[in-house]
Amino acid sequence: MARVSRKNGVSESLPKGQRQTVFRTALYVRLSVEDNGKADADSIENQELLLRNYLAERPYLELKEIYADNGYTGTDFERPAFHRMIGDVRKGQIDCIVVKDFSRLGRNYVETGEYLERIFPFLGIRFISVSDDYDSSSANAGEKLAATLKNLINDMYAKDISKKICLTMKNKRLRGDYIGNYAPYGYLKDENNRSRLVIDHEIAPIVVEIFELRAKGTGFDTICRILNEKGYPSPGRLRYERGIITNNNKKGSELPWNRHVLKDLLVNVVYIGNLAQGRSSQCLYKGEKYHWTKEADWDVVEGTHEPIISMELWNKVQEINTKVSSDVKKSFGRYAHLPKRPNPYGSVLRCADCGRVMKYVRSYTRPRKDGVVTDYYNYKCPTNIELGNTACAKKSICADALDKIVLSVIRKQMDLFLDTQKTLLGLIALEKEKAKHSVPANRVKELQDKLDQKKKLFSRLYIDFKDGILTEREYLLARDVYQKEIAAYESELQELQAIKTKTKVTETGARKWNRLISRYYKAETVSEEMVEAMVDEIRVNTDGSLDIRFKYMPEFEEMFKACEQIRKEVA
Repeated sequence: MARVSRKNGVSESLPKGQRQTVFRTALYVRLSVEDNGKADADSIENQELLLRNYLAERPYLELKEIYADNGYTGTDFERPAFHRMIGDVRKGQIDCIVVKDFSRLGRNYVETGEYLERIFPFLGIRFISVSDDYDSSSANAGEKLAATLKNLINDMYAKDISKKICLTMKNKRLRGDYIGNYAPYGYLKDENNRSRLVIDHEIAPIVVEIFELRAKGTGFDTICRILNEKGYPSPGRLRYERGIITNNNKKGSELPWNRHVLKDLLVNVVYIGNLAQGRSSQCLYKGEKYHWTKEADWDVVEGTHEPIISMELWNKVQEINTKVSSDVKKSFGRYAHLPKRPNPYGSVLRCADCGRVMKYVRSYTRPRKDGVVTDYYNYKCPTNIELGNTACAKKSICADALDKIVLSVIRKQMDLFLDTQKTLLGLIALEKEKAKHSVPANRVKELQDKLDQKKKLFSRLYIDFKDGILTEREYLLARDVYQKEIAAYESELQELQAIKTKTKVTETGARKWNRLISRYYKAETVSEEMVEAMVDEIRVNTDGSLDIRFKYMPEFEEMFKACEQIRKEVA
């Protein structure tokens, strides 16, 4: 099918009979925070329309999905849709990425250049920037230079914008304007002044109840349980129910109260009418990445809005928080002389149901008569700890018991490998011995020489035919004969070389496992290094059983397959 160039209207057609490569195409659109909501050429809708029209004229670009980051800066690549797109690229689901212009991909010169010049070519991705008339499949050196220069300009522009935004936001915070994306729990943004907070009379009573429960000395986990049982929406769930969808609350009703949300709420001065902003910072023009700031650097302005909590109740809660924190420190201070045992599993050990990393919990025995205290460790499901059995079934396993099981399973896996390797090597030796008696020693070389000779003669056939040395009938007859002889030689060579190939497969697959065995076979304790080297994941089930998945299993499976294949051949 012919296609027409947008530039000069010339019909571009492929040679007759040649099929055009179809690219599975992703459209990527982005709108930055400061431009969000503007009805201009860079709006999400207009970008998408432009790109759809571009694809409509090019049937070889097959649309797979549109990835949109609305309200995300171009100064870094921490964007959910972009990460999802790159994940699909790595899975082999995308062949081509199309954007409106380079700045939609990113405004940071270094990182954008990394994707254009290294990452996309490495992943075999065709990259098209429509407005820049850039196509990585046809770009010459000059175009690449122009693209680089434009990226540099975008980077400088982004830093200038960053400086202006940082200074503007700082001034707003200092004069008491609320600059958050959404109001704190218990408040709404004033309809007449979006920088001012007003009380949300539907939610404010819940805030008061939370503070009153804490003032009575109720623990965080107990308060969470009470709030969840009463069906009070958590901050994330409330935003979801009101149509404010963020990356943190997409699960909606699956967002119960937890101790982390509760602790943040109980120390937030917003509930006594003050604003403490600037608790996190990010300034491109200063080279600062996103980070939490020290409390001394916060911008605190008092009396900016009506309080929900009285100072008396606030002070009572803060006294309790301070006392509990102090008591915990004193309690743990008694055990400061005991060395803390490291957790060798890290993120490898997870709950089989909720998928979260198991929490490493340290506990202490009661003092003996001689005053000696010892510690012990368990791994527990954090969801169950925070939200109870209704959220996730209780799972707990003693660290010592876990280490014993893991060591035993690792050693059994190593023994299984050694047995398999021994069996495979024996079968290969038997096959080699069998081949010695049935095939002359120089048979491989003899076959290779004959194959090379036939291929040379075959390559001359068509030339002889074109030169008139052979008739068409002679050419076709000789061609068929040579093709059959070449196929026969190749088949026999393949059989003779199979032993070498199997040996190579065995050696390649065994190399990693042999290194692991030499290092860890006699290990008596589980170390972080051992887990990192050998274990892919451990899942803890409700009944206490474990599902352990090892690394390098494809190599192991190759050895099993080789064993079965050789057994059949030597039988």
